[in-house]
Amino acid sequence: MRSVKAIGALTLLSSTVSWSAALGATHMFNIPASTVPEALAAFQKQSGVGVIAKGADVQKIHVSPVHGMMDDQAALQKLLAQTPLQVQTLGKSSTLVVSRKPAPHVRKSGINDMEGLFVVGHRKSQTEKRTSNIVMDTVPYDPFENLGGNSSIASSLVLLPGVTGIVDGDEPRYVSLRGISPDLNHTTIDGVTLASVGETGSGTRRVNLQDIPAEMTSRTNVYKSFTAEQDADAIGGVIDMIPMSAFDHKGLYKYFDGYGIYSSYRGSVGHNGLKGYDPHMGAGAKGTISDTFGKDHQFGIILSSRYQARVRNSQKQYGNMGYTDSSGKVMTNPEDGDWNDRTAPISFQSGKFANAITTVGGSGKLEWRPTGTNLYASVMGWSYDRWEHSVMDKQDYNLTGTVSDQTDEGGTRKVNSIYIRRRQDQWDRHHSGVIGHVDWHRGRSNLVARAGYTWETYDNVSTYLAGRTYPKNVYANYDHNPADGSVYLLRSLTDPSIASSSKYALSTASVTRPHAWEGIPTARLDYTFNASPTSRGFGLVSGFQWRELTITNDVNEDEYGTGSDMTGQIDHTNYVAWKDRTPATFIGVNGYHYPWSSLKKNAAQSLYDSRVSDYKYRENIVDGYLSLHYQLKNTTFIAGVRVDNVNYSSWTPTISNGTVSAGKSKTNGSYINPLPSFDVVHHLPYQMNLHASYSRTIGRPTPGNIAQAANISCDGDGGDGGGVAECSITQGNPNLKPRRSHNFDISLDKWFNHNQGMFSVAFFSKWIQDDIYTMRTTEVIDNTLYDVRKPMNASSSNIKGVEVSLLNRNMKLWGQYFDASANATWLGGSMNYSNGTTMLRSHHLIYQPDVLVNGALTWHIPQIEGGLRATANYSGRYLTSLGATPNQNTGFGSLFTLNLAFWHQVYKGISFKYEVMNLANQQPKWLIGDELQYTNQMDNYGRGVYFHVIIH
Repeated sequence: MRSVKAIGALTLLSSTVSWSAALGATHMFNIPASTVPEALAAFQKQSGVGVIAKGADVQKIHVSPVHGMMDDQAALQKLLAQTPLQVQTLGKSSTLVVSRKPAPHVRKSGINDMEGLFVVGHRKSQTEKRTSNIVMDTVPYDPFENLGGNSSIASSLVLLPGVTGIVDGDEPRYVSLRGISPDLNHTTIDGVTLASVGETGSGTRRVNLQDIPAEMTSRTNVYKSFTAEQDADAIGGVIDMIPMSAFDHKGLYKYFDGYGIYSSYRGSVGHNGLKGYDPHMGAGAKGTISDTFGKDHQFGIILSSRYQARVRNSQKQYGNMGYTDSSGKVMTNPEDGDWNDRTAPISFQSGKFANAITTVGGSGKLEWRPTGTNLYASVMGWSYDRWEHSVMDKQDYNLTGTVSDQTDEGGTRKVNSIYIRRRQDQWDRHHSGVIGHVDWHRGRSNLVARAGYTWETYDNVSTYLAGRTYPKNVYANYDHNPADGSVYLLRSLTDPSIASSSKYALSTASVTRPHAWEGIPTARLDYTFNASPTSRGFGLVSGFQWRELTITNDVNEDEYGTGSDMTGQIDHTNYVAWKDRTPATFIGVNGYHYPWSSLKKNAAQSLYDSRVSDYKYRENIVDGYLSLHYQLKNTTFIAGVRVDNVNYSSWTPTISNGTVSAGKSKTNGSYINPLPSFDVVHHLPYQMNLHASYSRTIGRPTPGNIAQAANISCDGDGGDGGGVAECSITQGNPNLKPRRSHNFDISLDKWFNHNQGMFSVAFFSKWIQDDIYTMRTTEVIDNTLYDVRKPMNASSSNIKGVEVSLLNRNMKLWGQYFDASANATWLGGSMNYSNGTTMLRSHHLIYQPDVLVNGALTWHIPQIEGGLRATANYSGRYLTSLGATPNQNTGFGSLFTLNLAFWHQVYKGISFKYEVMNLANQQPKWLIGDELQYTNQMDNYGRGVYFHVIIH
């Protein structure tokens, strides 16, 4: 809970330089006689050492002038001489705290209250950005300002400039940086690479930030430009989560949050015949406790844990469409005939989803900072599980023949078949890691050794049943228009009872059990000499890193014979789902209790499907780098090179004449890349910093890009969303080359309001050779529509953009205090690629919107010891895959999200917090077309309401 009185009086003059390192630093001081805040501002500017002071402690206190060459400690002691003030250090980075000397009988408490702690966190984050030699953004952990019970890293990052949230239902799962695929980010905790098996064992490099809670971190840094000191395999950027430290505060820190959840969309729960799915309610709890101990408080410990169970019921309307000619014939592409500038539905597909999601896990960290030494050591570990029990009930009306009575808003087509489908999943994703960290410094040298191991597993048990019927002489009337933001919707049938009066035959019966695992051991050593923000002259940073990535995917699938009568297992209801006009029909059996032994197993197909998706991939990376620094009073030059050496092996099944071999064939490869970089940072007058940077980085193909023979997934939305197909087949390409990017960055930051406010503008341009894109086609296999996806190298691509951001904290207005941030990003890109026969050009990269706008406003209300916070995100539409022709390109629609929170203290140390997520009720849409001008999927997840009881 923030104390607004404290916040309003709190002043931070920031730096990343530790006080212990500054003891030996000498500067020329020229501080005139003035008030303490003015004098501390001058001291910070002339020394580069950060200071925090509460206004209540320093009001009306004046200091004598300080002039001459002296070390920082002597200057500050002389400045505060003859005043009732003292100096303390705060945290591992030893930010200085100036406060009144306590009375002899008063125990020193330091900054150990919630108000001071999170103010310090925000200011330290701003300090890191202001003193960084890299173009970067950072977001601190603040439990009051992080909204939603999940409070994931992904949810906090989407407020930064240039960051797009790639959503999973109603919340972000991955993030795209500057319009670049999430696979081209490098994601770490304390510099140690995080493992990721991808969505369903597909072997992508994107890290699921939805499962990583923010409470185990103090802040998350996003590095957008590169020196040799950053990991080389990132084109979008490097995301590094900085763990919380017990030395970040003094005294005991505790935060416990228990909350209830109301999800507004009920959907088919209660109508689908299945028990165990709540229509609306959920609950959760999370907590963090931290303290130091030992004779000299040289040890620190942090423990955090969380549990959440919530429902995420939804409805999805899929709009599979084609193009029509003047006679009403429906075509796949407008080039296939004499297109009449109209479209028509190929099928109506209504998906009803009941989802129960449970997350549980925790983290722990033990630290040691022996007094009188220059040593710091820590070990931390974490483990988080996410279980999702999902039911998809889907009803498809597949159409045939020409369109009659066609208008821009509707028409009539004959119904060819009706499919009733039920797929049940028990997704289980487990993420764990352990990291050891040793930090030693002496004089101008600093040595950091880190070693860690992270791993992730994915498991599922998926049952899938489908029944079909072929009605006679039944026609469907439809309306709406995909060009106007809707999908085609079934308005009526010439025989309204056809779904309930027909006989159904079993068309699909399968049980799938995939298992994927990835593990990454990492070891790295980094040495710094004379390269701190206050250093002068020559310095260097050098180091090496080794890591090994291993991923395996093993699928066991049982396919059963079809054709038997299942009419008695079909339930007809009066429930009409969102956007539907006809009552819903369900398969009325639980797939996990289905008598599978009564069906004849298709042994040959089962064996094929079980082997074709299996693969193994191993990658060894050895990097070494040298970065030379030369620092003048106001200018820093950095030139360096990183050498990236990789060798890899993949094991994939061999397919011959429709038969998959029991063994696997091995393919080896390797590449080495010298990656130079050059950076200049100049500190202009009026608290302005200018950055200019050039670097070369690479984007590795994902393991699944290289190793997969075929990965078959049936998740109801074409593999990764946006596909009208029921299932997807993702194939690998062992001939892929890594992307190579030339990165240019320039930025200007202006700081104001005692370094609590910042205006920034940044321009970047990336020229990417051998970019990798996903070629998408559609195929009908065993009466099921599949999206078939294969990675390909593009000849080249480029992207450029401008980021503008404004941040100001602790603004006083009408006697109240406000924090505000706003940013906007404009992006433009293009890609040259081949569809196998023709060279094509896309004016967008995959995951690249044209516009991003984010904002947040917090009103601190002292009368109730609380606050009001609103966050808003807008992302323009973007590509998700390229089709064999541009008309088959798919994408995600523009999305606006507004979240609101209010909190207040009800008793000392106890607060209530209320949140509404997606207040504007804007829902995801998926698009198709050469300009993504048609809607082909609409989702509805409703809103989320949270009520928290917080003890702090």
